[in-house]
Amino acid sequence: MPSIFGMLAVTLYHVADTIFIGRGVGTMGIAAVSVAMPFLMTITIFGQAIGMGGASIISRALGANNFDKANLTLNNLIHSIFVANIIVISLAFVFLEPVLIIFGGSEEYLDLAIDYTQIALIGSFFMNIINVTMNAVRAEGNARYAMIVMIIGAVLNLIVDPIFIFVFEWGVKGAALATTLSQLSGAVLAVWYFTTPSSVLSISLKKLLRKPKLHIIKESFAIGSASFVRQMASTLIVILLNHSLLKYGGAVSVATFGVIFRILMFNFMPLFGINQGFMPIAGFNYGAENYDRVRHVLRAAIRATTVFSLISFGVFFVFSSQMISLFSEDAELLSSGNRALRIIVITLPIIGFQVVTSGFFQALGKVWPSIFLAMSRQVLFLIPFVAILPLTFGLDGIWYSFPAADFLAGLVALYMLLREVKRLKQSEESHLLHANAS
Repeated sequence: MPSIFGMLAVTLYHVADTIFIGRGVGTMGIAAVSVAMPFLMTITIFGQAIGMGGASIISRALGANNFDKANLTLNNLIHSIFVANIIVISLAFVFLEPVLIIFGGSEEYLDLAIDYTQIALIGSFFMNIINVTMNAVRAEGNARYAMIVMIIGAVLNLIVDPIFIFVFEWGVKGAALATTLSQLSGAVLAVWYFTTPSSVLSISLKKLLRKPKLHIIKESFAIGSASFVRQMASTLIVILLNHSLLKYGGAVSVATFGVIFRILMFNFMPLFGINQGFMPIAGFNYGAENYDRVRHVLRAAIRATTVFSLISFGVFFVFSSQMISLFSEDAELLSSGNRALRIIVITLPIIGFQVVTSGFFQALGKVWPSIFLAMSRQVLFLIPFVAILPLTFGLDGIWYSFPAADFLAGLVALYMLLREVKRLKQSEESHLLHANAS
């Protein structure tokens, strides 16, 4: 639950940004943020990938009572993300305008997208630190503190956002500055935690300045590469989507997808929260060779995500027009968004177990199955559908691509999950036989 509430807090300040921009700047403001946000999320995936990969190492090390390795991993992760931040964000500033054009920026809203992104990139530096440290916090079992950090950042953003946009009239720049300040506060709280007695792990300046252990960095990147590949695939999808949307529906369609993406975050972020709560337990017990407990928590996570997705489907389908209207009063956006949202959420009930399945392989340290699952939905299915279906169905073909890809990716995930559970049962039986023989 703390992980769920923490991810909902993240959702809240993304959604608040878009609502305030829609009301304070207009449809072109929403389109600008819809182009900027995927680019910014691509920057912050470095922290998420390194953090999730390192969290898997930390949870398994703690399960095996290897506290030295867990501490060493944490310090190596922080060192790595500082280096990655400097390189990636510097390159982002240098190539900002052409990159935003690649992401779907058009003349109508490109300047707004640049204004927003220039400030928000600074916040990405702090967000990467949060992603790394909060994954480590969850790995040691303190998901509640991670929730508190996320909620404090969201509340700060909700307070400052309308002041900057409506009172100071800073527009998209104000929204970006509000988000950056909230991310700075989260980064400070996140790092401070590891200097307190509440933490099992600790940050040491001596270890931070020491040359990182290459094998830990490689393993962190390898395990976290599933998250990285998933986001890179999402980036390719966004680029293709934005250009297709501009071709078949214009700037309003880009804004429409931006609004729908924010709405869907209310389903996906809690699913990721459940997954974040699930992964340390699965990794810890896998490291301790308690395979029955691994299977038990897997079943619990699948039940929770499926129930939540079913509820989300009902809410999004029934109240689609009301949810779209929160962001804008533009009649064209309201009409397009209502239809698109109802099409996209058709297969929402089967999304939950796909998220858990990918997290399951990551928690067990199985890199390639995780990467394949991360790629299957976007690369194998969604990209071809987005390229082909609009040729026959026009703009609706873009919306139909989502449920079609989700259905096929669900079948792939189910097959891989059943195979791995069978292997896990065999390992459990072998472990019991060995224990009895001893």
